[in-house]
Amino acid sequence: MFVVLRDREARVQVTIKKSENPKVAAALEGVLRDSTVIVRGKVVDAPIVKLGGIEILPTDIEVTSRATVSPIDEESSIDLLMDYRWLDLRADQKIAYFKIQTQIYRAIRDWFVDNGFIEIMTPKLIGSVTEGGAEVFEVKYFDQRAYLTQSPQFFKQMGIAAGFEKVFEFTACYRAEKSFTSRHATEFFALDVEMGFINDEHDVMDAEESMLKYVLARAAKTCAPLLTQLGINIVVPDPSKPFPRISLLEAYDLLKKERNYDVPKAAKGDLDPDSEKMLCDIAKEKWGCEFIFITNFPTSARPFYVKRIDQGKDRVQLTRGFDLLYRGVEITSGGQREHNSEQIKKNAIDKGMNPNDLREYIQFFEYGCPPHGGYAMGLARFCAKVLELPSVKDTTFLFRGPQRLKP
Repeated sequence: MFVVLRDREARVQVTIKKSENPKVAAALEGVLRDSTVIVRGKVVDAPIVKLGGIEILPTDIEVTSRATVSPIDEESSIDLLMDYRWLDLRADQKIAYFKIQTQIYRAIRDWFVDNGFIEIMTPKLIGSVTEGGAEVFEVKYFDQRAYLTQSPQFFKQMGIAAGFEKVFEFTACYRAEKSFTSRHATEFFALDVEMGFINDEHDVMDAEESMLKYVLARAAKTCAPLLTQLGINIVVPDPSKPFPRISLLEAYDLLKKERNYDVPKAAKGDLDPDSEKMLCDIAKEKWGCEFIFITNFPTSARPFYVKRIDQGKDRVQLTRGFDLLYRGVEITSGGQREHNSEQIKKNAIDKGMNPNDLREYIQFFEYGCPPHGGYAMGLARFCAKVLELPSVKDTTFLFRGPQRLKP
């Protein structure tokens, strides 16, 4: 009888000679795949065995858990796989994805700590909807209403006002959006960053670029065996070449010139998924880079707290906001923030908001606060692109979407 044992690291063959060890053979009678066992025995060389050239000759086997027939297989639908996610994750390649993600997150954290950032952990329950928009989840909080945070934006800016100068956070975010795409989730985890004493948004982009080059280079090195096993190639950006940076208007011109593509009217002032993919392809062709920054979005496409650029009466007012595109999708949104309290009030009014509802936030800037900016990056989305996977479901331990609230 031949049994293959596996854990998260490897596989090994157990060889049972029934005539010599009937008790051990009997212990495995009727035991199905994915049952758990404890094996005691001797490891011996076995050159003909493909699993590492060794085998275990057992003296005792204890079955600690008997599995039933699995409800999923390689032909199962994505919904069924999500229903039995803990079984789906037992596949070697899926365990490998999360091992690589662990190293990516470790490298991210190390870069920020090594560069003088302070890690913060901000609340996920808030008492009012302060950023505007209706895409929030309301929850009962004792005898009052509370909401799950869409982002830690205001809290990380408070960190700058508190004198921390540079902060970062791995954070859960909640968006009540009925989006059924490969890159959206109602609960997701993000890297949120804010840094003070900047000149403009380019300082923020410089920092993010430096971090990403470090993280990808380190992941390619530390995860090399796993990447080879999966057939994945992490393209490490050239440390001497900056990521291309173009304005939104330049992006429109480039799309027209290189692809004869006009962004749909409904998406004007921003980018649609097709244009994001094309711009990444163009960046790879023209600059040999898988990343491209798009800058100077109009105020209509950016929140009230993003710093504006004075363009005069006859021109569309732009902002110091940016997006970072990578392998066909936006992975980052960021920019310089407005730190003048009176201008923040004006911006809020322009957006149809009542500054009185923002009183707690505006106070951050009434007691001295330096010029600052930051960004947020969806971690599952970024890792899905690094690992060449089609959906954030593949890089999310337990996915949450409009129709997915279990397991």
